[in-house]
Amino acid sequence: MTAHVPPLKWAQRKDSVFLTIDLPDIVKEKIDLTASGLSFFGESEEQKYEFSVEFFAKVIPEESVWKVHGRNVLMHLVKVEKEEEYWPRLTTEKKFDKQYVTTDWSRYVDEDDENVDTGFDLSGLAGGEQFGGDMNDFGAGDEEEPDSDDDGT
Repeated sequence: MTAHVPPLKWAQRKDSVFLTIDLPDIVKEKIDLTASGLSFFGESEEQKYEFSVEFFAKVIPEESVWKVHGRNVLMHLVKVEKEEEYWPRLTTEKKFDKQYVTTDWSRYVDEDDENVDTGFDLSGLAGGEQFGGDMNDFGAGDEEEPDSDDDGT
């Protein structure tokens, strides 16, 4: 069985990138983040999904977080160069970006308007997995909340 590349959505700020791997009910996920790239493997609806990319610029894995939700995987990646220009695309490969990566319009802010917004809403990542390092108890004390699709019965 051939692995597919999952749909990816991204948005950015000067200091970070928000990446969504848009797959429902992911199992057997394996996520490996390095300063220069990301490798992903997972299964959804009996299909295998996999990709490896090199980012346009470097990120800080120890300060970045991710969390698997029922409908997707959310990632907040912290950029090394926080005051540099915006990245023109997510990866070094134009073809990959054009084929698999779209803009996450729900998180998009024009770089001219960035000062209006203080950053991404990271509340959906509370209790998320760290790629490495100690994030000073990120999410410590957070209680389990039911999924939004749970009916509470």
